[in-house]
Amino acid sequence: MELYTIETLISSSSALSDFAIYTLQDFSKQLKHLKDPHRHDFYSMIIFEKGQGEHVIDFVHYDIKANRIFLINYGQVHAWIKLKDVKGYIINFTKEFYNLIYTGNNKIKSDLINSEITPYIDIDQKTMCEWNQLAELIKNEYQAEKREFKELICIYLKAILIKYRRHHRCSLEGTINKSDRKTVLIQQFNELVNVKFKQWKFPRQYADELHITSNYLNIIVKKSLGWSAGYIIRERIVLEAKRLLQSTDLTVAEIGTELGFTDKSNFNKYFKGYVHTTPENYRKQTFQQKN
Repeated sequence: MELYTIETLISSSSALSDFAIYTLQDFSKQLKHLKDPHRHDFYSMIIFEKGQGEHVIDFVHYDIKANRIFLINYGQVHAWIKLKDVKGYIINFTKEFYNLIYTGNNKIKSDLINSEITPYIDIDQKTMCEWNQLAELIKNEYQAEKREFKELICIYLKAILIKYRRHHRCSLEGTINKSDRKTVLIQQFNELVNVKFKQWKFPRQYADELHITSNYLNIIVKKSLGWSAGYIIRERIVLEAKRLLQSTDLTVAEIGTELGFTDKSNFNKYFKGYVHTTPENYRKQTFQQKN
């Protein structure tokens, strides 16, 4: 499976290697090689003002429609099935570019984009006009390359990401007070899972780190996210296993070791328990589907 950088994704005349913005109309003309599953070593924000099609992110199919905005994280397996009559923007940027300006403000911290964020949001037409204005400001700076244009783009980019996060949080079942201790714990749990899933397989390990009981962790996670803490952990482990099975030549035993399992049989049992097939069969099936 191909791993793309911003420079190798599609051809560009820009001198920047860590940021790019395109209209979706132009992007769709260079789409052919991106219909196969691939990964990025950067973030992508895709703003659909209008259009139709289908989009796959980490093996889940999503419809493309008007006023829908996607956010693709580092390393996610991603493919375009089809695009039709699209209008909007695609913005690609690295962690380094996002951190070009560091404000010290915790609400604009360098890891603003984490596993807690959903793959897309839907907005209304009025809000889409605001997004288009921001994207147009970014595009103009990107193309003009005037003095300090990178810094200005970075500021606009932070504004866009804050808008995405704000909409995401408002749409959560929870109009929960942002200063609520439970909300903070859930965010910390999500961040820990994304960092520690290879080492920690059980909720009690995360609860110990958060200085709460595993029972309390499970209660607040299930109430907010709709799933148990154990389910969230297992989903992250299995997701990474699928990514490695599809995108690398590592053996099943090597993947098991990479994910913190003591031997191949333990990994096989764990994977089959949630995917209902062995890692070998999963790899064969996905290879057959691509061919």
